[in-house]
Amino acid sequence: MNISFVGLGKLGLPLACCLARSGNKVLGVDKNEYILDKLNKQEIPFYEPGLSEIFPHVNFIGFTDSYRRAVDETDATIILVNTQLGDNGYSSEFVESALTDLALNLKKSSKEYHLIVLSSTVLPGTINKLIKLVEKISKRTYGEGFGFSYVPDFVKLGNVIEDFKNPEFFLIGANTTIDVVMTQSIWYKFHDNDPPRKIMTLEEAEVAKVTLNAYIVNKITFANFLGQLCEGMDNVNVHNITQCIGIDKRISPYFFGYGTPYGGTCFPRDTLAFIKFSEDRKKKAKHLLFAEEVNEMVYQSIFDKVRGYKKVGILGISFKPNSPVTIGSPSARLISDLIGCGVEVNGFDRIEESYQNLDVKINKFDSAQECIDSSEIVVIMHPDNYYSNLDYVNTFVVDYWGILE
Repeated sequence: MNISFVGLGKLGLPLACCLARSGNKVLGVDKNEYILDKLNKQEIPFYEPGLSEIFPHVNFIGFTDSYRRAVDETDATIILVNTQLGDNGYSSEFVESALTDLALNLKKSSKEYHLIVLSSTVLPGTINKLIKLVEKISKRTYGEGFGFSYVPDFVKLGNVIEDFKNPEFFLIGANTTIDVVMTQSIWYKFHDNDPPRKIMTLEEAEVAKVTLNAYIVNKITFANFLGQLCEGMDNVNVHNITQCIGIDKRISPYFFGYGTPYGGTCFPRDTLAFIKFSEDRKKKAKHLLFAEEVNEMVYQSIFDKVRGYKKVGILGISFKPNSPVTIGSPSARLISDLIGCGVEVNGFDRIEESYQNLDVKINKFDSAQECIDSSEIVVIMHPDNYYSNLDYVNTFVVDYWGILE
């Protein structure tokens, strides 16, 4: 199909590239002049593993800020813009802005039908309001003049392209047959694996998206709480315990190990979103409120271990390996808090861009070993085996991940 893609950020551009790779003709749409300039020069504006292998692609028909072109030249528009704002987990501000521009041009268009596919995460109950917004502005009726489907992403920064191409499952939320059929056509021959496909209502898909990460946070929390319980016990290694009971298929080993606090762009926000969803339903998500408490307890445990030293080394600056993103990074918070206490902070990250995203200045090292040698104590913040074969003989180590074992 000919599709337009709104939002060419760290998730949007990889998805747009994967859609072009699978045979769709793709018009990229974004209001960020820097990104448009880079892409029109066939340059990648940020780092994501594997992105350089699928961009540029011959199936891109241009990059523009024109929503008029999106309506006139394509049959469907996919929207994947940032919704990680607000105190309740997610804000639909940028989605509403994109839909307003799209609806204004739908009002002027002679095309009979245009499909809108939302991939940005939103709170349950949001899509119904968004559909009414498009109806009001475009003067079109949902199901007649335009369609709406929801294809939420379940990907991880640092592994975005692989996760898009080989998902655990593929979910389409839609309330009309034509929207299901058109959405399936867009993702035809998209996946490298053959994932289970689930088709449900728009409302069910909204709940499913927020719920998945909220459930994973519960697994992480249980393992981290267990780690705190086992800390200091004689002859007890929590990693041996989680690796053993994680063999049980009812538990599984994924996201079930002691480590640093969860962070980043998804887990904290989806936790807050599920709490807000629960409040809207007159319920209290006590399990996730507890998850927030445990996450803070783990952070304070690390902070208390290192705050008394003069020189502290941080191995891993971003919120996870293979990504430069420092939004919601426990490492970034730890660095800031230590500097606030007058501690000299040394840092190392395998991705150069990570340093640029910090709000404070640290002693930057190009070598992990040099960072270790220059510190009294180091904290291994990333679950990265890269750090397992270094020399820590003269340095204290905080290693919640069990990397050195």
